[in-house]
Amino acid sequence: MKEDFERNQYLTYYSKWRNGYFQFNNTIPSKKPAYYLDEVCESQYSYKTTWYRNTIDPLSITDHSLSSSLAIAFEQTHILLNAKSFYIKDIRDVQETPFNTIVFQLDEPPLKTKEESRTIMNRYFSQKPLDYTYIQHIGKSLGFHHRCPFVSGDEIFVPEKGAANDSTSWYGLHHILSAVEDKKENCMQVTFRNHHELQLIVSAHSFYDQVERSAVLSHLLHAVVDELLSNYGHTLAPYFSEELNVVQRRLKNPTFTSVFFSLNKVMVFLSNYKAQDILVKVLGEENPYLDEVRDHFRSTLTNNPTFPKD
Repeated sequence: MKEDFERNQYLTYYSKWRNGYFQFNNTIPSKKPAYYLDEVCESQYSYKTTWYRNTIDPLSITDHSLSSSLAIAFEQTHILLNAKSFYIKDIRDVQETPFNTIVFQLDEPPLKTKEESRTIMNRYFSQKPLDYTYIQHIGKSLGFHHRCPFVSGDEIFVPEKGAANDSTSWYGLHHILSAVEDKKENCMQVTFRNHHELQLIVSAHSFYDQVERSAVLSHLLHAVVDELLSNYGHTLAPYFSEELNVVQRRLKNPTFTSVFFSLNKVMVFLSNYKAQDILVKVLGEENPYLDEVRDHFRSTLTNNPTFPKD
């Protein structure tokens, strides 16, 4: 009796186990591949994924916060600036770090590198239609002999110090929305897009002078480009940003004096300036015949211009 009871228990247990095993391991019929356009293979499972773009918190950039900026910065061997770069800081004089430059960006963490800022900026200039040397030449013809802004389309970078032969820091005026003078520290508290703030160690006079220079250069270059395109039946689509930067607001200010110059007059003016600059270098500023040669050249250029008259 006992053996029959145990046997029945084992059989019952085995039967339940067997049924459960085969139910769990039933083979799912595989779907045929879509050999024809009207056949669709649908997966048994579907996934829904939402991607979120990580943005950094607004930065407060000062000399005192440099160590924290370096701590969150990504190291790069070579840096190519893009439309989101807004401040290139030269840190060669900082003894506590082996890096020479830190680049701040609107939506991403800073980049740090052992490259000097001059190398980074020259790489950036080489990607533009007109390099910095040519922009400097135009600036000098307008009286901007030192710390000339670099203007290319709607991008404007300004050197904090003279950048002719050495590295320096550069700030992007096209991303600056407001600036307030800090008279106590003799500097400017600058606000960039995305609420980034910078303690810019320049005087208010120097800062607003650079805004004015940038507005003049931007106005002139846009006028030349517009006329060039109109000669080929094209028009330049206006650039609209979410919020006007300090240069765009200056250009819209009624106090900004804008004078239209035709392409012909601009090219003749630049040719005249370049030629006179060469004369000074060749003959010397104190040469008694310099004025006579200048007058002769000016009359020749006026009577026989390189470009047809309007």
